[in-house]
Amino acid sequence: MAWLGAFGAAPGTLGDMDGAVPLARRRAELETRRAQLRAVADGGALVRFERAAACVEPALTALGLTDLGPLYGSPLSANVLRRVRTRDGVLAVLKLAGNGDVGEATTLAAWTAAGVNAVPLLDYGLGRWVPQVVHLLLAAVDGGPLPHSEMAAWTTPVVVTLASAHLPAPTGVRPLAEMLAPRLGAASQVWEQAGLGTPPNILDRVSRSGDATLLHGDPVGMNLLVGRDRVWLLDPAGVEGPAEFDAGRWVARSLAVAGPTALAPLLDTALRADPALRPEVLALCAAVELVLEVRHRVTSPRMFVSLGAAADTFDADTRALVDAARELAST
Repeated sequence: MAWLGAFGAAPGTLGDMDGAVPLARRRAELETRRAQLRAVADGGALVRFERAAACVEPALTALGLTDLGPLYGSPLSANVLRRVRTRDGVLAVLKLAGNGDVGEATTLAAWTAAGVNAVPLLDYGLGRWVPQVVHLLLAAVDGGPLPHSEMAAWTTPVVVTLASAHLPAPTGVRPLAEMLAPRLGAASQVWEQAGLGTPPNILDRVSRSGDATLLHGDPVGMNLLVGRDRVWLLDPAGVEGPAEFDAGRWVARSLAVAGPTALAPLLDTALRADPALRPEVLALCAAVELVLEVRHRVTSPRMFVSLGAAADTFDADTRALVDAARELAST
């Protein structure tokens, strides 16, 4: 889930913020979001949204928060995000997720305790007021999401930051394969229908590649915040796996705009940024993500144009990524 827009002021400051949102307006905003979600999402997303929405009032009251208005993420996200101010006057974000998954909160808690450059987690819990709702109270930082078109240029500081976040995996996070298996299965089906044929056994090979570590799992420009030369991680997937996965996924996703010719230079940049990465595992992880990227290109080509991809090279670039995935998987 991506957050759109900067958090606002620096940690611990108020800045110029709106006043408290009246109850009637907050309910109207939630109703508008409910209608938007109903138009684009499935029934499961609506169920998760309703749980999260039911938790807004008790969470604000119990945590002593002043509601300052909504934040918006992906149109498909069932989460509820509100800008808030704590009793001590600190700006923060209240995130409510109705999926019962504590992996994100567990990851952020580990990062916060270890001093990783991530959005600090101030409070979290599962089912404290509404069953299956995870609440996260996140400190505000002075940064904004990175446009997809700028991802390649930020590869070095992002990979350095990701490396610092690769801690021993705490209880509460899932194996990477558990997250990837259904997505790769769907992607492979698209490849087969298109007559392409995906590289064999890549997920098994990634899973057998060595010790698992705590990962971000979903690194993309909109799942981190940047300010000047600083990167803050947020929205982790709550998974553990080989350290190379984060960098490999970042590189492969950067190609949506940077183009296939950027693959080798970006892999080299990632290896220079984090010399502990194993080149062969990094290549394999990039191949996994390219399988998913090609699936997105085949099924949702307009999405890539909206990110800034060149429409006139779409077919040729897609074919080049197919070839790259196979080559990387064979190294």
